[in-house]
Amino acid sequence: MHPEGFRHILSPVDFSDTSALGLRLAGALAHCSKAKLTAVYADQFLPPPYFTQNRLEEIQRQLQDAERQAEQRLKEFAAEHAGEVSAEVKVVKALPVEGILAAAQETGADLIAMGTHGRSGFNRLMLGSVTERILRASPVPVLTVHPRAAAVEHFPQLRRILCPVNNTEVSRRALEVAARMAQCFQAHLTVLHVKEAGAEGTIADLCSWVPDEARAMCSLREETAEGEAAHEIIHHAGAADCDLLVMGARRRRFFDSAVIGTTSVRVVRHAPCPVLTVTG
Repeated sequence: MHPEGFRHILSPVDFSDTSALGLRLAGALAHCSKAKLTAVYADQFLPPPYFTQNRLEEIQRQLQDAERQAEQRLKEFAAEHAGEVSAEVKVVKALPVEGILAAAQETGADLIAMGTHGRSGFNRLMLGSVTERILRASPVPVLTVHPRAAAVEHFPQLRRILCPVNNTEVSRRALEVAARMAQCFQAHLTVLHVKEAGAEGTIADLCSWVPDEARAMCSLREETAEGEAAHEIIHHAGAADCDLLVMGARRRRFFDSAVIGTTSVRVVRHAPCPVLTVTG
C-alpha cells in the first residue's frame, strides 16, 4: 500500500448482486483515497464445442459481438454501482482467476475488491472457488464483501474498523493499512490481540507494539481477548458492529500451492462484515 493510501483498485465483476456490493465498496474506497478504479470482467468467449467449417465466420462474429456487449454492459454496471468515482472498464478474454490476476498486474492495482457469493449450512465452509484462489495467489491485498453487507444501512461507508494483530510483520502491515483506511473514512479503529489460553501478554504489551504513527492517524484503542483466535475475532467484529475487518495472513507453501492460515480462512468465511486480507 502506498503511504498515502491505495492508488489503483481493481474490482472483478460478474454482474451479480454480490459483485455490485464489491464494486460499491471499491468505489467508496477509491473516492476516499483518490485512487483509480477499474472494473474487470473475465470470460473466455469460447465457441461452441462443435460447429461446421462453413459456420466459422458466423461464430467469430458472434464472439466479437459478445465481447462488445460485455464491455457495454460492464460500463453500465460500473456507472450504476461505483458511486462518485468514474470507473474504467476492462474485459479480459480468459478464465476468471487468471484474467483477474493478469488485469491486476497489467493495471498495477494495489488492491483487489470483490464480492463473495453467500452460502449457508455446510456449503458456508467453502468460499467461492474464484475468491479462494484469488486470496491464495494475489500479490496485493484482497477485500472480500459478503452479501450480508447489503443489510448495513450506511454501507459502503466505514465507521468502525477492527484489526486483529499477533505481533508479526504481516500484522504490522495490516495495521498500517487499517490506520490509513480509518484516517480516510474518519472511522474508529480497534486493534485486537487474542491471547491463547495461558499465554503471556498484557494490554500494556499491545499498546507498546502499536506504532505512534498509527495513533496519530485516527481514533484508536487497543483490546485483548483470550481464546481461540478466529472465534474471538469474529465475535468481536459482530459485538462491535464493525464495518470492516483488516487482518494479516501468512502465506505458506503446501507442495506446489500457496495456502493461507486456518485462522484467516475461517475469519473470511464467517466474518459479519467485509474482510481486507493482507498477505505476506
